Amino acid sequence: MEHVFEIDGLRSWYDRTSPVLTDVSLTLEAGEAVGLLGVNGAGKTTMLKALCDAHRGYELRSMRYRGRRCKPDTLAFKRQRYFALTSDTSFPAWSLDTFIRFLDRAYGERKHPQLLDDLIDGFSFGGYRSTPFGQLSSGSRKKAALIAAFHTPVDILFLDEPVDFLDFAATEYLYHCIVAAAERGQAVLLSSHIAESFTRCTTRIYVLSAGRLSGPFDTPGDSDAVAALIK
Repeated sequence: MEHVFEIDGLRSWYDRTSPVLTDVSLTLEAGEAVGLLGVNGAGKTTMLKALCDAHRGYELRSMRYRGRRCKPDTLAFKRQRYFALTSDTSFPAWSLDTFIRFLDRAYGERKHPQLLDDLIDGFSFGGYRSTPFGQLSSGSRKKAALIAAFHTPVDILFLDEPVDFLDFAATEYLYHCIVAAAERGQAVLLSSHIAESFTRCTTRIYVLSAGRLSGPFDTPGDSDAVAALIK
């Protein structure tokens, strides 16, 4: 597998005197889904926001994309990563079709033209693709965010609590999409506090606790063993 992303010595804060993250280092490989495990409030969203230049209170020793030094705001890196927040209220007047046209201009031509239609069918979203985001339920808004994420032709997907708000059928399809993205050669980092999220689709897990990241650990085969990692 190709070494695609690494971060060393990330610190992050809202109040610099009380950092949320004190020592975060990780690597991601192309063609692999990796889990980020932590209880609610551990700092998973803060970590992902910092990596994607969506949170200003951070510093780091080093960061590399495909072996080249970069920063979260480096354009070459930003063009090859996509960040799906757990709850996204941006662009309330836009529909999925409008958002996809925006993404096509921002990220370039899709590598798999049929993928968008497959995602819309898989998430049962066909009746909502022209509905403004602000009029969607939380579950439907989450489906739209995930369709956009998996549709975008990037090297790295950052998924923040992707299971939140989804029903059973959509959750099952989400796991299929994560595995398929890795099989296409993408690196996927997904945060969750739900053990099944990792046993179904990841090969390794990092554990975030008390501001520090430990691991990676091989993903255990059952949920109880995943839960034990956080203890």
